[in-house]
Amino acid sequence: MESIGNAIGVILKRPFIIIFWAILMLICTVAGYILPVFRTLFQLNTISGSNPFETIMSFIQLVYSYMLDIKVVIIAAVVLLLVLLSIAVISGALISGYFFKLNNAVNKKAGKKGELSHGRQYFNKITLMNFVLLATGLIILIIIVVASVPALVITRASAGKGRDMLPAVLFVDVLTGVVLFFGLMFYRIYTFFWYPAAMNNEKRPFRQSKRIANNNFWRIVSVFVVFDIVYIISQIFFVKLDDNIILLLAKWAFSSVFYAVYTTYIFAAYRKYSDNNPESLQ
Repeated sequence: MESIGNAIGVILKRPFIIIFWAILMLICTVAGYILPVFRTLFQLNTISGSNPFETIMSFIQLVYSYMLDIKVVIIAAVVLLLVLLSIAVISGALISGYFFKLNNAVNKKAGKKGELSHGRQYFNKITLMNFVLLATGLIILIIIVVASVPALVITRASAGKGRDMLPAVLFVDVLTGVVLFFGLMFYRIYTFFWYPAAMNNEKRPFRQSKRIANNNFWRIVSVFVVFDIVYIISQIFFVKLDDNIILLLAKWAFSSVFYAVYTTYIFAAYRKYSDNNPESLQ
């Protein structure tokens, strides 16, 4: 947890970090209010009376029905790639300068005029990384959905059949949950630490991020779990209670602070673990 303290210290010294996320989250919060997708889905699910298992299974069946048409699959794949590329370009333009400035702050380099402009030199690299991570993330999401089907089917089939099937259901559900948890955790740690490695001009940034993650995996996991718990609890709260201006302001403030601390932690932890294990970066 020391790295979280270091991250907060960096943010207090460089207000730009929180200002950047405050502006970005203000846009997202307003967009979410105008197009309340998650709240609408939550309300529709409540009105329909269907349980989460039925909703997920219905969605999987709907997607599978469309996948039987090769033309639909090709069109969907092209559209998805174009959407992912657009997101990668836009996010690359936004975060290349921010990451450059953040990396300088974490490494205790004096702030200079025009840091954001200098950070544009990483635009191509960050955009390519974003696209790769979005594409692989989509593939992993598909794998997660497919891998979850057996557990969902067994859980749904066991409903109302007493305690005889409970041990088997618990075993399958827990095993599926553990596998998915560690799969996602490995993906997030290796990919998130790829960014500070790239910003520090490592020759093989992904290899360096992998080494850092391997050497400090459980420490990073414990911090990521704390972030995840805080985020999940906040989203459950806000998705039900984001219909007035006070809660919208609270959501905006929370999101700004959360992402500022999260991103700064990743860069601060990378620096700390690199200093502690310099031989791993050779």
